[in-house]
Amino acid sequence: MPPHRSIVCDLMDLHRQMPTVSQAKSFQLEVLREARSTCPQRISWSLLFLRAFALASVEFPNLRRTLINWPWRHLYEHPTSYANLVVAREYQGEPWLFFAPLEAPERQSLLELQGALNRYQQEPVEVVFKNQVRFARYPRLLRRALWWLRFNLSARKRIKRLGTFALTTVAGQGVTILDPKAPVTATLTYGPFDDSGRCEVIIAYDHRVMDGKEIATILGRLEEILQQEMVHEMREMTEYFLEQTRAAHAKINAA
Repeated sequence: MPPHRSIVCDLMDLHRQMPTVSQAKSFQLEVLREARSTCPQRISWSLLFLRAFALASVEFPNLRRTLINWPWRHLYEHPTSYANLVVAREYQGEPWLFFAPLEAPERQSLLELQGALNRYQQEPVEVVFKNQVRFARYPRLLRRALWWLRFNLSARKRIKRLGTFALTTVAGQGVTILDPKAPVTATLTYGPFDDSGRCEVIIAYDHRVMDGKEIATILGRLEEILQQEMVHEMREMTEYFLEQTRAAHAKINAA
């Protein structure tokens, strides 16, 4: 396989070891959409969902748990969430999918997360995704051996490489991913918004770690966090920038 597809193939091979199930819920997010549109600072929708999911993981420990098979089957619980956000970039004339790690998003502000995402999207690929580009060019047998070591020997290193959850979306192109796949306990995606501010939100989860009833509860709580905490954070950010603007104008007038 060419390098730009090799890591995706590896991840799909790893995913085959996981019996995942997908569940969807329609979210009403018109208030959040309005709060986002009035904020002078652009915040990616992906980051709003990602931070909300990380906050939900504080309340639902299973979102931070991963099933480890070696040396015996057990669940490992990470102390924080660790997100892997899928970022599409063109590199050397080919479309690549890269995986942007964001550690403990529940402890970071939306501005901090947006700054990290801007870096992943704008800085040279060979700088921000150097290790992934290099890994993609290794021979397949070497990659398989390294994946096995990362996947089985150290739960902490596995989380660092793969995350406790992943987020992928093509909502900006008007499309919903119905069955997102990644070798993590939970993969989150969302679709495009309709005129009323509704969108479909889907969680694909490892059925060995969680059951459908808990995921239904998590989806409901995730919608509440987006409707409440994320709206509050966006409004606070808007007020902060307005205060900065007023202070700057006052300084100019005083001069």
